[in-house]
Amino acid sequence: MTTASRPQAVRLRSGDIVLVRQARPSDVPALARAYASLGEQSRYQRFFTAIPELPESVLTELTEIDHENREVLVAVPLLSSEIVGGSQFVRHADRPDTAEVAVTVVDAWQNRGVASALLARLSQRALEAGIEYFTAEILAENQAVLTMLPRLGQVETESSGPVVSARVEIAEPPGPARQDLLDLLASAARGEVMVIPAALRRLIQVPEALAHIVRLPVTAVLAALPPLQPAPGPPVPAEETGTADLLSNWGHAARAGGYA
Repeated sequence: MTTASRPQAVRLRSGDIVLVRQARPSDVPALARAYASLGEQSRYQRFFTAIPELPESVLTELTEIDHENREVLVAVPLLSSEIVGGSQFVRHADRPDTAEVAVTVVDAWQNRGVASALLARLSQRALEAGIEYFTAEILAENQAVLTMLPRLGQVETESSGPVVSARVEIAEPPGPARQDLLDLLASAARGEVMVIPAALRRLIQVPEALAHIVRLPVTAVLAALPPLQPAPGPPVPAEETGTADLLSNWGHAARAGGYA
């Protein structure tokens, strides 16, 4: 898996956090719901049609992809399964360094920065795939997208009636950012890491070698912890076992994405 193909948590300019990831076959129902939530104008601006629902063949194309000649990224609010936006590129067969690009955001999430986040990540994926240029056919009335394109790179446009043809030379992205809280939240939501609060570290007696670390792979934490010794005396009912159950529940919830 390449750097830009990994899921990435992004803080939007609205302050919301979404996970930008590759589309997968199981996304078909969520994509259908996302399209159904688009207003008539949004559908027309993106698809040049206002059909009430996407054909099954289109949904299949959006989810069964090779990630090389066609890439589809979706934006999902953290800890949610609903898709609020999507972007894709499709490589031109006769110009392998060029791909057609498109982006869609559901009405309720427009003007928050979803499209910008999707296109920024899609540009990185395109460069990894050897694509240097994006092309797009955009309605002249869709000023939001026309204004956004220069952020991706140098743009050339040509108008033909109500449609603007755009060609973008994709700019190299800035250097990779350090792992930050957003990536930590995304990893915790996927159950890949767990965060141990100071109070819990004291309660379960985390070894000194790990005490200064606030995030660790779940398996590493559980493997490093000493076995808990039962207190002397009669057996304690399971519902009253305190620390043992707390640790067990914490680890289970971290794997399930219940805690961050």
